[in-house]
Amino acid sequence: MAATIRRLRDSDRDDILEMSRHTWEGHDYLSSVVDEWLHDPRSHFYGVEVDGHVVAVGNLRLLEDGWTGWMEGLRVHLEYRGRGFANDITLYFVGKAESLGVGRLRYTTSTENAASVRLAKMAGFRKVLRMAVLWHPNPRLIPRIRGYPPIRKQSPERTCRLLETSPRTVPHGIVVYDWKAVDITCPSIEKIGRTHEFFIALKERKIDSLSFGSSGQGSNRPWWNFTVCAADSHGFISQLSHNLTLASKHGLSSIACTFETRFEKTLDELKLGEGRDGTHLVLFEKALHLEKTQS
Repeated sequence: MAATIRRLRDSDRDDILEMSRHTWEGHDYLSSVVDEWLHDPRSHFYGVEVDGHVVAVGNLRLLEDGWTGWMEGLRVHLEYRGRGFANDITLYFVGKAESLGVGRLRYTTSTENAASVRLAKMAGFRKVLRMAVLWHPNPRLIPRIRGYPPIRKQSPERTCRLLETSPRTVPHGIVVYDWKAVDITCPSIEKIGRTHEFFIALKERKIDSLSFGSSGQGSNRPWWNFTVCAADSHGFISQLSHNLTLASKHGLSSIACTFETRFEKTLDELKLGEGRDGTHLVLFEKALHLEKTQS
């Protein structure tokens, strides 16, 4: 029977969860968001149906008042890979976004995910930025360094005001968190602040270093997930150490840190030992409209 792309329904939940069970050794996050995506009015959750079963899925979520289309959760059932279904969903979302008046499409992936990187090239996406990601199962092994200037917790409102005076703190003006990416705006910072805590060190009333983190669940163990931006390597190490202390205080057994690639050498010099694992996150973007529509 021919493959059909259609909007997903509650009745497809079992097929979606079956797909998720065979992704990332059963530690896929899709199972935790499937109900939200099925009922979220901003989400366009679609799948490929073959012989009465959904064998591939993907979500197109509208962000920033509909200007950005965020592509996420692309999955293909193990037995149906290699048939071009990922390409089909990606191209479908490009057409869907154009019809919705979306200004641009974005998604992140690991540089180790060769299939996802090929999708970007196939669909005409360009690479916007690249960041390093560190996982470590035992942050107690990483040395602590007392930072100066002092790092203090800040509210989302205060963070937004400080970023307006220190726009170069965040590379490309794009905030990367939890493998998502948004432009620096006060509404974006406020939204991140609903789930994350902000920590800032100031020098001459401007941001010297910044981090934001939250607790999460992955590979059946809790972790502290955070991003670091800094003016120099000292600020990076200070924020890293600060967040390691936070992870210990929260009783979390592992960390995931996203940071600028220019600090990879600094991280290597810390000699973190066994257990460290890392990759690179890349943000892809495809422009669809040059200007925002006036409402």
